[in-house]
Amino acid sequence: MAAAIAQGVMGNTLDVDLWIDLPSRQYMRVLNIAHQLGATVAANTVVYLQDGTPVNFVYEVTGLGTFTRERRTVTRARIHGHSVPVLRLERILKNKAAVGRDKDKLHILHIRDFLRCRRAAARRPRQW
Repeated sequence: MAAAIAQGVMGNTLDVDLWIDLPSRQYMRVLNIAHQLGATVAANTVVYLQDGTPVNFVYEVTGLGTFTRERRTVTRARIHGHSVPVLRLERILKNKAAVGRDKDKLHILHIRDFLRCRRAAARRPRQW
């Protein structure tokens, strides 16, 4: 959801999910890098940044294509002051629909509303 919020969707989330293009059995490589950057390791797939932000490392994303395929369609957004590649809202929707947790259902509503408003705004001529 952090990627959707960075693209303008109203909502909240406590964590940031990073999709890692490695087999999950190589998680120690990622944890070592995070530790070198000052993060506190909490679990095989979770670290806390120095400001307390939880970061989850995701090695498979439900409902989407491969990392390589999805990487071709990303957009860029600012997260924690850095411009990073993020999944487009339509791809986030597809993932959230496939996962289907209660919180994902609410996020889907927010993302769809945002996309609907963005399309409507794009159709209207600007008036000054």
